[in-house]
Amino acid sequence: MKLTLTLDEVSACAMALLSKAQEAEEEALGCEKLRCASAVEFWQKRAELYRKVYQVVKAQHDSWWEEEQGQ
Repeated sequence: MKLTLTLDEVSACAMALLSKAQEAEEEALGCEKLRCASAVEFWQKRAELYRKVYQVVKAQHDSWWEEEQGQ
């Protein structure tokens, strides 16, 4: 599936993904304190997924930003 987004929309997506990654990391830490290994693993995987997608979206944003500045 291909999405067509504006530079501002991509920026908003990147920030939302980063926020979700941080929330998932906090959940993992909370579950770790409660010694719930399966929940820790779940939240760590979610955080990793959010961070991976964030990196891709940020790279696209940076690429578009450079193109905009070059015009």
